[in-house]
Amino acid sequence: MTRRYLSILLVGSLFSLSACAQQSEVRQMNQSVSSLNATMSKLNQETVKITQQNALNVKSTSGVYLLPGSNTPARLNSQIGTLRMSLVNVAPNADGTRATLRIQGESNDPLPAFSATVAWGQIQGTTDNFQEQNVQTQLINAPASVLAPSDVDIPLQLNGITPDQLGFIRIHDIQPVAQ
Repeated sequence: MTRRYLSILLVGSLFSLSACAQQSEVRQMNQSVSSLNATMSKLNQETVKITQQNALNVKSTSGVYLLPGSNTPARLNSQIGTLRMSLVNVAPNADGTRATLRIQGESNDPLPAFSATVAWGQIQGTTDNFQEQNVQTQLINAPASVLAPSDVDIPLQLNGITPDQLGFIRIHDIQPVAQ
């Protein structure tokens, strides 16, 4: 009788231990699937932003559009050469949004000092038929680069708009500045 009781106890313990191990594996699998879903959702949103940014820039006759969340540079043929521009470090702050405008020269020459106009706001409509709303502008100045190829990071303070509301940033009227 004791032997039978012991074997029943042992079999029951094995079943409960195997059930715990399976529960743990199921939990881990669920976490992995959730993580993968979040990554795929982020990539889908980024793809939409890249597509919108490209469509806006194809039609742009005045500067280059950068959309927060696209994480992709846009090219601009300007008076100081071909430039690659991107937005990095977009984050909220007390006055609205702060961001860094990264400008990279594509030639083997250093970038000269230049000024540009930065406009930002919201976009309503589609990329085929859109309207800029609540547009604000500021003039930026960049010092001459010493190294080539050149990278210039310009901090931007975009007042009156949160990162969630920010639909676009457009850089235009790039002019060399005499020093």
